Amino acid sequence: MDNDQKTLIIADDHPIFRLGLRNILAQIPWIRIVGEAETGTSALTQLKHLQPDLLLLDLEMPGMDGLTVLKEMAHLQLDTLAVILTSYDDDAYLEKALDLGARAYVLKDEAGDSLKACLDAVCTGAVYISPSFGNHTRMAPVRADSDLIASLTETEKIILSAVGGFKTSKEIAAEMDISYRTVQNHRASICRKLGLKGAHQLMQFARDNVQE
Repeated sequence: MDNDQKTLIIADDHPIFRLGLRNILAQIPWIRIVGEAETGTSALTQLKHLQPDLLLLDLEMPGMDGLTVLKEMAHLQLDTLAVILTSYDDDAYLEKALDLGARAYVLKDEAGDSLKACLDAVCTGAVYISPSFGNHTRMAPVRADSDLIASLTETEKIILSAVGGFKTSKEIAAEMDISYRTVQNHRASICRKLGLKGAHQLMQFARDNVQE
């Protein structure tokens, strides 16, 4: 991460949590907070006018929830990098957030320990997910039987590899020149063949078995 200053907006409806975030961010010299929002509507308005480098965004916001904010950001083609800060340790929310363009998914109870590492990663082009995300369903790292991988079609193998690289379904669709729905169908087929449940288990399997 270079030392170029990055502007940032905090969007969360809890004043005490925002105060905690300000205290954490004050320890990162290259971050400059330019706005705070208590509602999704206010966040979007500030994003349009301030066009910050980074957005810390809660999913559960009054007026307009975080996922809707992400949709509007994509519609407006804003370059702001969105970091989700949430209490939702849930595969479905993770996949929706990533598919809508979020570059990180951080559980709120880990923000104090991982926010700087998260922002470092996001600002260098990586995707960041809380290390403890999905602990309630996390599988131990395992090398799959080669026959299990061999049962996948070539297209499924390509998609599995892309998933292991934290590619979203929309990014995979664009790279492979196929529809989003087709990617989703392939992902479902991969999960059936490998006995996996949910986006996070698929991602972890891909990281353990495909990504070197």
